[in-house]
Formats: sequence, structure tokens, C-alpha cells
Amino acid sequence: MSKPGETILKQYLESKGLTVIKIPESDIKTVDFEVHAQGKLAFYLEEKTLEITPVAWKSIDPVYNAIAKHIKEAVKQFKSVNPDKRVPNVLAITNMDPNRNVNHLFSTLTGQVITATGKLRWINKLKSIEDDLSLIDLYLWFDNDQLSVHIYEGDNLEHQDKLTTLLGLMD
Repeated sequence: MSKPGETILKQYLESKGLTVIKIPESDIKTVDFEVHAQGKLAFYLEEKTLEITPVAWKSIDPVYNAIAKHIKEAVKQFKSVNPDKRVPNVLAITNMDPNRNVNHLFSTLTGQVITATGKLRWINKLKSIEDDLSLIDLYLWFDNDQLSVHIYEGDNLEHQDKLTTLLGLMD
């Protein structure tokens, strides 16, 4: 049985004319999907869901820890199927928590948060993932069932152009 985030993602990709093939679960770490365009493998896709969690007012770290943990897990999965990035690797995050937004992903990726007073503050969540970030070409952020933002990682323009065209993304 598929998870709600995977179902949302599959519907989104199929609406773009892509064929989504679920990779069966096994003892070996793999990503969730192969995505095909015109009968050829176009990219690999891993979906992670951010469930509703209680807000910990004493610390903002649990939000960033959850996202960093998902990125770290996805990197391991991409390493097992596509370590040399023959095709793009895409991480989709389906956010079900109204207390989280794409700014949390951005802060996790860059290590910078904006405080309530408008100042930048360094958070040390990047250290555990920064060496592996180049393995992911694109982050898709879904709020519930709607794509709200995409963030490209790295500088592989060929992969970016391919994904932009296939997914109809605008910069």
C-alpha cells in the first residue's frame, strides 16, 4: 500500500505525462521511484513526508533535524542506485505539518535562519549533510497535495534543463 505522500507525488508526475514506476522495497536501500519519459529513464525520485509534529517551543532544532535526517536517508538511497548521476536525482518532500514551510528546507540546506528580529543566524544542521548535497539535483516541496516550490542543487545545467522541461518548472 502506498503512502499518502507517494500517492500525491505519483499523481503530480503522471499529470505531467510521465510514467512512474514504484521500486519494490527490499533489504537493499533504494529510492521510491523510477520516472520515465517517452519510454526512457528520466530520473530517480525519493519521497519523504513530514508528518504533523508537536511544536517544541524551547528549540527550533527538531524541525531542521527532521529535514536533515530525511535528506541524509535520501542520499544513501540515491548512492545505492545512481551514485554517478547518470540521470538526475530528485527528492520530493511532502509537508503535512502546517507549522513547517519551505523556509525550513532552505535553512537546512544553507545553514541560515532568519530570526524574528530579521537577523541571520547560523544553525549547525548543514555539517551532517553538506558533503552529500551534490548528489541531489532537485528538491520539490509539496504542501499537502500542491507543489509549492522547487530548489535546484548543484550546477549540472543539463540535469536542470531536463527537469525544468519535464516538470514544467519556472525559475
